Amino acid sequence: MSDFFSQSKASQVSRLWLAIPRILLGVILIATWFENLNKGLYTADGFRGFMYYLAEGHPLGFYAGFLTNVIAPLAGVFGSGQMIVELLMGLALLVGAFTPLFGLGSILFFFNLFLAYLNPNLGEWIWTYVMLITLAVIVTFGRAGRSLGVDMSLLKRFGENKLPLW
Repeated sequence: MSDFFSQSKASQVSRLWLAIPRILLGVILIATWFENLNKGLYTADGFRGFMYYLAEGHPLGFYAGFLTNVIAPLAGVFGSGQMIVELLMGLALLVGAFTPLFGLGSILFFFNLFLAYLNPNLGEWIWTYVMLITLAVIVTFGRAGRSLGVDMSLLKRFGENKLPLW
């Protein structure tokens, strides 16, 4: 169990560099959450429409089918779930709480966005999602919450956990 403030100056600086992408991902998720909330994308109608928008002309037939045949019919459930999970991931990454858990969630979340925006009809620059996935991997496996985050306090109080929760 290491205390951030008892580490060497070089080690502290190295750990601080992990806090920056963690906080950035948190801000991105929270900003996106507010934008989606204002657009009405978390409502059943808004979420359903967005799923059809993503699926139209998608080059991966299995993915388009999944969006239209599984997600869209249950848009109310998935829209509400998306609203809660996206906000929780953003807040957890922002404050560095349970970073391995929420970091893994963000890897899967950004990978799903990568798949969704493989659709050339949408005009998205796909490398944005590759960079977000890469940052999420660094944050998750670098235990970035232990640098200026709640995870640092959890580590000091409870020590290492058998499950990588902090």
